[in-house]
Amino acid sequence: MHRLVDKKRQEDNREKSIKECAKVWGSYTGSGLECDEYPFASTKEGSMKGDNRFSVRLIDGKDNGKGGARINEMYTLNRVLDDDPFYVKITD
Repeated sequence: MHRLVDKKRQEDNREKSIKECAKVWGSYTGSGLECDEYPFASTKEGSMKGDNRFSVRLIDGKDNGKGGARINEMYTLNRVLDDDPFYVKITD
């Protein structure tokens, strides 16, 4: 993936993902759930890329916030700048 620092484009990614969550699960206002997306909204491969290769899921809002904070921490600690490539490795 490639980091995206443009806040407007990040927000566009989030908005598209949130619309998809609402389309699949209906209104979740007041439930404590938030729409989590992959690839991350902070990447150029986010939901607005245009290829419809993204995934969304409702998760606990606190967990979603912690995940976002961890991604931002990774960017900072590893000095991942705009358009820098990185990969995500999933381990058990």
